Amino acid sequence: MRRYLVFTYYAGHPLGGYHDFLDSFTTLPEALGNLLDEPTRYYQIVDRNTMRIVRQGLAAFKDYDASQFRREELPPS
Repeated sequence: MRRYLVFTYYAGHPLGGYHDFLDSFTTLPEALGNLLDEPTRYYQIVDRNTMRIVRQGLAAFKDYDASQFRREELPPS
């Protein structure tokens, strides 16, 4: 089994554990590349070495880095 474990399911309908398991991948970009860009598909990528979630969210936004989103302040009225 490779390093990154990918679990995927439709939002609100997880089956749990191995039922949601898609596959394992060597690199994080490879794991993200195998996700379908469906608007209601949710994913979690787990690092097998640490058993921690390294990425998660809706598959439609898999290529976005959430840390790069910033709240824009509105000018005073």
